Amino acid sequence: APLVFAIIVASTCQFLVGYNTGVMNAPEKVVFPGHSTTLWAFAVAAFAVGGPFGAALGGKMADQRGRRGAMLIDIWIFLVGGLLQTIAHDMFTIILARLIIGFASGYSSVLVPIYLGE
Repeated sequence: APLVFAIIVASTCQFLVGYNTGVMNAPEKVVFPGHSTTLWAFAVAAFAVGGPFGAALGGKMADQRGRRGAMLIDIWIFLVGGLLQTIAHDMFTIILARLIIGFASGYSSVLVPIYLGE
C-alpha cells in the first residue's frame, strides 16, 4: 500500500506539469479583465522561465535531501505557487505564482522519474 500511495503522489506531480502548461488559455477573458496582452504573455511565459531553474535544482536536491525529502519540498513549492495564484489580486501576483509553479514543474520533471525508477 505505501508503494501505491508513493506512485500516486509522484504521478500527480507530473499531472500538475501538464495541467499548468495548458491551463492559462481558457480563463484569459475572466481573469482580471482589462489586462494587457503583454502582461498576459508574461504570465504564460513565466511558467516556462521557472522550469529550467527547477530542473537544475531538482537533481541536486534529490542527492542532498534524498528522493522522498526532495519530493516533499516539491509538493510544498506547488502548494505555495497554487495558493498564491488562487489569492492573487493583480497580474503581477499571477506572474510570480506562475514562475513558482514553473519552478516546481521543472523540479518534478527531474525528480519524479528518479523517484519512480527506484
